[in-house]
Amino acid sequence: MWQYNQTEEPPAPFIDIFLRHPEQADQRIPITAKIDTGADISALPEQVIAQLNLPITGKLLVQGYEGRSQEVTTYAVHIEITSARFRVYEAVATHEPYALLGRDILNYFYLRLNGPELTLDASVKPL
Repeated sequence: MWQYNQTEEPPAPFIDIFLRHPEQADQRIPITAKIDTGADISALPEQVIAQLNLPITGKLLVQGYEGRSQEVTTYAVHIEITSARFRVYEAVATHEPYALLGRDILNYFYLRLNGPELTLDASVKPL
């Protein structure tokens, strides 16, 4: 179980994850990730992409909540969340200091957001 990040306004659900370079398993970085059920694809902080020297996989046309479309670069990454591991996964960059987990990853999990208690449970098995 994770506590919501209460420095966000309003408080938001975050989870601890690990990111790895897809070909260099010794490069593993712990990071927090904001749960973003409105995002189609997950995003990683630019500084982590650079630190891990993640390989570019291509380009993707994305549209943010403001409605503007733009072409962005995609990167290969291994993502570890609880007991789940996603190999050579594609993600985009974000300016935020934390990752954003979109439905591309979240749809593999059972999530329970408890707003009144400000807690989050996530599991690959029913909660």
